[in-house]
Amino acid sequence: MGDQMGIADSIPNAANSLEGVELPGGWTIHRKRDIDPDATGGNFGICYFASRPDGTQGFVKVLNIARAFIGGNFVDNMRALTNAFAAERDLCLMCGERRLSRVVVAIDHGEIFIDGFGVLGSVSYIVFELATHDVRKALSMSTDIDDVVRLEYAHSMALGLRQLHSIHVAHQDVKPSNFLVFPNDSGGRSVGKLADLGQAHRSGHPSPLDSAIMPGDPAYAPPEQLYRFAHPDERTRREAADLYQLGSLISFTFTAWTMNALLAYELAPELHWARFGDSFDAAIPYLEDAFAGALEHIATRFPAALTGSLTPMVEYLCEPDPTKRGHPVTRRQAHGSPYALDRVVSALDLLARRRALGTSS
Repeated sequence: MGDQMGIADSIPNAANSLEGVELPGGWTIHRKRDIDPDATGGNFGICYFASRPDGTQGFVKVLNIARAFIGGNFVDNMRALTNAFAAERDLCLMCGERRLSRVVVAIDHGEIFIDGFGVLGSVSYIVFELATHDVRKALSMSTDIDDVVRLEYAHSMALGLRQLHSIHVAHQDVKPSNFLVFPNDSGGRSVGKLADLGQAHRSGHPSPLDSAIMPGDPAYAPPEQLYRFAHPDERTRREAADLYQLGSLISFTFTAWTMNALLAYELAPELHWARFGDSFDAAIPYLEDAFAGALEHIATRFPAALTGSLTPMVEYLCEPDPTKRGHPVTRRQAHGSPYALDRVVSALDLLARRRALGTSS
């Protein structure tokens, strides 16, 4: 696939040649953004940095229709590419209209034609707000990021997911490279936002990814997906997976370990998802045992003052059995979703505010 991508990208086309181009919305396109080796969504796109005369910064994702030449039928490939691009564009625009404060939204979009490239001269684009870093880079750039900042990041992660779930959208690819860090808000709190909705599921809007057992990055997929099980209940299949990835990202933010890395460490080789030959139900007892070891690992690596709060949170978010995930109180309620994130958002907000004041968690 990598060689095919390279061949496609070598085809002369306008999407690869936009440096210096001015878009109708006043944006000037600058250099390309380096390809993220951790990226899974948006294989149809090439990204650039851009700016407006007033100093507003953004990044531009453009549709690279040369990818339609990769294998299969060109017409079918072209239809799939344009549909995927349109779905992400429309979803990101809707998130902007709904004012989702912890989701990266589209701030402009359109289509331009560049002479000299024939049928490959047409370029559809989406402009997004520009982040400072993703959370991996933010954490690696400084050894003195305090607990308050990490808690504020975790609060943003949970709030972003709650906002998406409130409009019946499951992200499906929550991971470090898809959590972006922005300048602090007006209240001085650290701000992060969920990005890249290219793998998202939007209820009522069918997508080719709807039938995929593992729509996101396998390195961060929940256990049921790793063991190739698609739960028949839509909400369990989508929202419970988001909860697992949220808990894993919280673990990563404080300990540099994702839950999948910990499970892989704890599982015997023959029980690992890459080798296990039985069903997911048969794997659950082994996963529960490995999960207990994983929780012991992160409990010793969370800050002492926070481990009593964060370890149980990661436990109920990352429970290997998706039907048992979610806050214990929420799960006992007779109404609403067992995967509702209201209590998680509130708990992280309270922890961050108490730590900022120097009080006990």
